[in-house]
Amino acid sequence: MTKFAVIADPHYYSEKLGCEGSAYERREGSDQKMLIKSKGTISAALREIKNSDAEFLMIAGDLSNDGERCSHEEIREMLYEFKKSKPVYVITATHDWCCDGNPRRFEGDQVFNDVETLAPNELHEFYRDFGLNDSISEFHTHQDKVSYVVRPCNGVTVFCLDDDQNGEGGAGYSDEHFEWIKEQTEEAKKRGDIVFGMQHHHLHLTEFDRVINGKGSVEYREKLCKKFADIGFPVMFTGHSHMQHIRRIDSENGNPFYEINVGSISGYPAPIVYCEATKDGIDIKTEHLKSFTYNGKEYSNDYLKEHATGLFTKVIAAASSNEKDKFSALIACLGVTEEKANKIWLVAKPLLKWLDKLTIKKAARIMNFISFGKAIDKKAAKEIGDLKVKDVIFSTFHSILDGSLIKHEEGSAYYIVFTQALAFPLRLVKKLRIKNGGLIRTLTHLKNAAHELMTGGPLDNNNYFIEF
Repeated sequence: MTKFAVIADPHYYSEKLGCEGSAYERREGSDQKMLIKSKGTISAALREIKNSDAEFLMIAGDLSNDGERCSHEEIREMLYEFKKSKPVYVITATHDWCCDGNPRRFEGDQVFNDVETLAPNELHEFYRDFGLNDSISEFHTHQDKVSYVVRPCNGVTVFCLDDDQNGEGGAGYSDEHFEWIKEQTEEAKKRGDIVFGMQHHHLHLTEFDRVINGKGSVEYREKLCKKFADIGFPVMFTGHSHMQHIRRIDSENGNPFYEINVGSISGYPAPIVYCEATKDGIDIKTEHLKSFTYNGKEYSNDYLKEHATGLFTKVIAAASSNEKDKFSALIACLGVTEEKANKIWLVAKPLLKWLDKLTIKKAARIMNFISFGKAIDKKAAKEIGDLKVKDVIFSTFHSILDGSLIKHEEGSAYYIVFTQALAFPLRLVKKLRIKNGGLIRTLTHLKNAAHELMTGGPLDNNNYFIEF
């Protein structure tokens, strides 16, 4: 038996990059995760894991905010301190080498790009003390990034996999890379070891992911899941999405593959996944940071929750209070120019003012009017009619991030109205006889996502026993 912990997406942000001024505030306000306060969330998580019975820690990529050398240097010092107590195994990912080529620092109302970053081929040496020095095998990708295998204790083989690029422009593995994974899995099986691993990019897409990612990536990723299943590699911990979920997919040969997609430790819900692995399986129990401290001030998990939807609440509030300049500054965080912001304002102000006050009761009446009374169950809508639509939207966004910690039973008024509302756009498109295949596919995924968002889906996304 071995016990370990997994966290993902620390996105450590150094104070040297700027932590005040309007440019920084706009950037901070547009992000679901913490920037400067990431130091507080990461410190709190490392402290809790250090004091737990976990024997080692795995970190599933995106250690730095955006590849800045100063951010890497500071989080590495934190990991060195942690390593005095327990081993830590890391992989790096696209945010660790600034894949978009746009590193930023902030000063006053200006953004500068003169930030030193680490190149992909520098990362394995920079973090060599956190896994590679203990490896029993390693594979260098075409970027000279490294996947490696460790045995943290007898009977356990852990794969720490770099899936940033497959050599064909997407995340994943080249044929040669996957063949190495297969060979190392076979060697582990010969030793009689339990096998599991981590990579950064999530594999099994939820219905909500399918709305965002499209059909092509789904097929590719599902094929990869089945390939892992058929080589006897049953469990992968992932990050990237900042969403918490556990999913199972079976290959055509009936072999199961489980993905544990771990949310960001620097944003709501700040999960730490604790695991106990035996020959029988892996028992997964997720805990969330209750609080963290930054600059002597304590912040609760509710602070992270509010921050996750902060940009949207501020945009709605600015429109409702007729603050055009504030509205323009906020949506500039999304890359909208001042000229476009002025045009958007004319339409957005009345719509957002209306949304700010819109209740379920009124929204249901509108949808039923358009669909001749067929869209929303009137009895269910009346039961929860006084709820604000915006509050339901924000609650849903939190469910996407935390794996539906708050569940709504099938048949409840909330469940009925929500699922019918997400089915409404598809109903409307079909009624209007719109033949756009891509739109219909996306709206179908949106409709199908409703059940997962309300109940969490087929498996408990935070606590589950994976049987081998």
